[in-house]
Amino acid sequence: MPAITPDWPTTAAEESKWDAVRQLFLNDPDQIYLNTGSWGVLARPVYDALIAAIREQELNPTANRDGLLEGVAQARRRLAGLVNACPEDLTFLMNVTVAVNAVVNGLDWQDGDEILASDQEYGAIDNCLHNASRRWGVTLRRASIPIPPEGPRDVVKAFEAAITDRTRLVLCSHVTTGTGLIAPVKALADLAHAHGALIVIDGAHAPGMIPLDLRAYGCDFYGGNCHKWLCSPKGVGFLHVAPEVQERMKHLVVGWGYSKNGTTKDGDGRPLINGKPYMWGIEQWGTASLPEQVATGEAVRFQTDIGLERIAQRGRQLAGYLRRRMSEFDWAELLSPTHPEMTGSISTFRLSGFGEMKLREPLLQRYRITAPVWREGPHQVVRVSTHIYNSFSQVDRLVEALRELRKGEQQT
Repeated sequence: MPAITPDWPTTAAEESKWDAVRQLFLNDPDQIYLNTGSWGVLARPVYDALIAAIREQELNPTANRDGLLEGVAQARRRLAGLVNACPEDLTFLMNVTVAVNAVVNGLDWQDGDEILASDQEYGAIDNCLHNASRRWGVTLRRASIPIPPEGPRDVVKAFEAAITDRTRLVLCSHVTTGTGLIAPVKALADLAHAHGALIVIDGAHAPGMIPLDLRAYGCDFYGGNCHKWLCSPKGVGFLHVAPEVQERMKHLVVGWGYSKNGTTKDGDGRPLINGKPYMWGIEQWGTASLPEQVATGEAVRFQTDIGLERIAQRGRQLAGYLRRRMSEFDWAELLSPTHPEMTGSISTFRLSGFGEMKLREPLLQRYRITAPVWREGPHQVVRVSTHIYNSFSQVDRLVEALRELRKGEQQT
């Protein structure tokens, strides 16, 4: 586990600061929201920016469009700063599912080509890969990662064991959706490139949970969601593509971002379409709602002002407290990694002794707690996301709710 303050909670002054942050979010104060891993909650400044942009758009959708486009450009610059990338290499898309589809379905495939992915990928991404295997005859191979792994080397070894000289694309989640495992993406990128393969990272959970450095990772393609941990408006994600491989990815949707005359180059050798960065053309799918993208710039500013490292530490601190509390029970098995380099703000537990109870329903209806729960054979699995609008007392409430529900089931 990462170094965590031994006293729970921390100082009164520190908790007062986080309480002030928590008051800025729009989630119902009478409920406990522990599902940032699916959707984040807007902070008031982001909501205000969204409403202001919608208002500007509707006052005159034609005359005010240029101003909105400048707002999108500012948001792109801010997002690029957040992830340490060039704005010219970033395209706004709806989400990571769209981003990965743009890569997988935008590449040219030949007979015998293979895609290597982990066995812990998101269901929609698995569907994308299955479609590719049926459509183009691509062979889909899997790297089997232990649950939980002891350390980053276990993940790299799993990919080393499965990669071949026919692997053309490696795919892995930066932070897995099921257990919150943080993968060593730089090592995986080095491995892929050593075998002549490209690599695409599903970064759905990374922006806003952990600091990112896309320049340092060396990945060819990196997709991220803004509507989860970054707490942007829903329907905003991005795709970052290294300049040297941008032209290998064809348009998934062909519209105004396409040129019949092909591409040119800027002074740095970056491809251009119609005189603009190639990646900006990838997002031109026709009329899109711009206010959500504009307000994403405010979401970046909001979290940057708090501090990315501070946010990451707070999420881990709450996760550490939850894990410590749950370790008191022999009916709760932690599935998330505990290695410091692989631990984030998602904690997943396999629970026993809850019978056929549909655990998600009493958590919400009786305790006003929102957290995803699914069945795994005779067990139930709960995934808990701890973000900056959560608190130690909310963690305590979840633990007590689980204890009470299990006790009630055992007595029936």
